[in-house]
Amino acid sequence: MNLKTTFLTLIAVISIAFAKAQEAGDCNVMLSIFAENAKAKNYDEALKQLEPLLDKCPKASAAIYQYGEIIYSHRLRKKIGVKEDNVQGLIDMLNGEINLFPEAVNVSKKKVKLASKMYKYGQGEQTEQYLMLEDVFTKDPENFTDPNGMITYFKLAEKEYKDKKIDLQKLFDTYDALTERIEQVQDERSTIIQELMDKKETDGSLTEAEEMKITYQEKNLKNYNIVMKSVNGTLGQLADCDKLIPLYEQDFNEKQSDEKWLGNVLRRLQSKDCTDAPLYVRSVKALHVLKPSWKTAYGLGNIATTTSEKFQYWDQAISLGADKDTQSKIHYKKAEIAKSKGQYGTAKREYLASNAAKPSFGTPFLKIANLIANSANSCGATPFEKRAVNWLAARYADKAGRVDASIKSRAAQTAASYRGRAPQKNDIFMNKEYNSGDTIRFNCWVGDSVRIP
Repeated sequence: MNLKTTFLTLIAVISIAFAKAQEAGDCNVMLSIFAENAKAKNYDEALKQLEPLLDKCPKASAAIYQYGEIIYSHRLRKKIGVKEDNVQGLIDMLNGEINLFPEAVNVSKKKVKLASKMYKYGQGEQTEQYLMLEDVFTKDPENFTDPNGMITYFKLAEKEYKDKKIDLQKLFDTYDALTERIEQVQDERSTIIQELMDKKETDGSLTEAEEMKITYQEKNLKNYNIVMKSVNGTLGQLADCDKLIPLYEQDFNEKQSDEKWLGNVLRRLQSKDCTDAPLYVRSVKALHVLKPSWKTAYGLGNIATTTSEKFQYWDQAISLGADKDTQSKIHYKKAEIAKSKGQYGTAKREYLASNAAKPSFGTPFLKIANLIANSANSCGATPFEKRAVNWLAARYADKAGRVDASIKSRAAQTAASYRGRAPQKNDIFMNKEYNSGDTIRFNCWVGDSVRIP
């Protein structure tokens, strides 16, 4: 008897066993056979057993709906059977998990998935889908992490705005809250990558599980970068400076004493770097009179005309509790000013502080890499050490690309360029002072070390 015949015989035996259990009304046996088929990815056979289970034992176990979700998702992905039937089946499974077994599943994540699938396959009303996602995002943002759900949520918000069901300010508020959530998740993932990369530099290697963790988190960051681009693209020109400024200018005289309104104006203009506009200056000054805060201090720093005044206001903004995103921007601006004055050590510290405030912001690492590479001739006592500086520059460029998917390609090219300038295998072999695995410390402004590969 060949393998195919044995398999078919086994399937037949299992099918008979299921039929007998169905006839006897034995839910436990039916569920056990169904689950075994689903685990073995015998989805066609499991699908035949799903309907009798739903009919006779709808509340027997959450596994019925969890495996059912997997089965219908598989059929949709592989384009097996009638699409409409599979879509309805998937929606029924998700509803079953949410409504019958809320204690066994993450209800918020399942609701996000349900709304996203309904939107994708054109099931239900647009407003119903939007309100479902709005409810989860408002009440349980910690579990609002699915990239597809995020993209769907904002697309639906824009459609609601175009249908005049929400106003422009609500759309902006949704954009602000959603992008803030995306950045939070990006920072969480980037922090994990940085910690593991630092461990690798210190210990020389990582476990296979740790390397896989980095790869997984890099994939996450790539997906969230796609989400951010999609959200920004969906908002489109509505949030550009030339659209925002006239929108707010028409109400300024009437609302210049409205603290909340001025705060919204500043947040929106700052997020889009519309800080050169006269409206921005007027709004900052008006809000500073009403209620001095880190926001007004930051704004006054942006419009200050001297470096010392800028730094004074920016430092005040941080001391008054500026959010992490703004802290990152402040440190980055201070680093750029220090770099322009040739104060590279100060610039490096400020770039690092910028990333520390916003771990998914990789550009500061790329800036540090460039500064280090350009200092090769002034760091290191020997020609070998001077070239070795490029290994350190490459390390920072690598880190930039791994924590920030938006610059991954540019960072990889930069790192490769620096490694090309560093000593090669033959140079290491011929060098009498250092061997592979040794550490070189640079005592110039860089104040860092690198392990020879």
